[in-house]
Amino acid sequence: MSVPSDEALLAAHLRGDPRAFGELVARHERRIYGLCLRILGNREDAEDAAQEAFLAALRKASSFRKAAAFSTWLYRIAVNAATDQARRRGRARLTALDPEDAGLAVAPGSDLGEVVASTVTVQTALTQVPEEFRVAVVLCDLYRVPYADAAQILEVPVGTVKSRVFRGRSALADRLTDPTEPTPTPTPTRPPLRVVNTAGTDPRSPASDPRDPDHPPGE
Repeated sequence: MSVPSDEALLAAHLRGDPRAFGELVARHERRIYGLCLRILGNREDAEDAAQEAFLAALRKASSFRKAAAFSTWLYRIAVNAATDQARRRGRARLTALDPEDAGLAVAPGSDLGEVVASTVTVQTALTQVPEEFRVAVVLCDLYRVPYADAAQILEVPVGTVKSRVFRGRSALADRLTDPTEPTPTPTPTRPPLRVVNTAGTDPRSPASDPRDPDHPPGE
């Protein structure tokens, strides 16, 4: 028997199948929790944001359109939930990450302690990057979301996504080089995110272009 797609499961849920949405949650809960954790830097906050994301997806299920991939639509809701959570508490609250939380793939024979320490160092620095840059870096560099899909998730032009990734990388590098250096807070240029339907993502797509995105070629 073939495995039903996410979209098929959501359609089954809308027809009244009591198990369909639970299967969607089981499929995506680790990645959605991981996305929230990388944005928020705290397990408890990430768990709350992930739960809110799935509750919001359940409430908004009827608004989903087949033109968008379910996973991208869900990413948008999760980013919205995580950024709302960050704004409610006002600051990042870092806690130590377990290898499973960090999504680590530890090679046989490697030093697990060094891997975890390195990951926690990066996560610590990441939480000090301005939110709009941090979210772009998490989506494009860590989750390998193509620029075009990230632009739809964040409701900004592709060029803006590239600029945010570039600046986020620079801010992250600065924090890793000198953790005592404060990172300036950017002036908000967009209203809060709102959940809308988005185009699908392709995890095999290249993550991002390291060139300065303020003058992207062909745009």
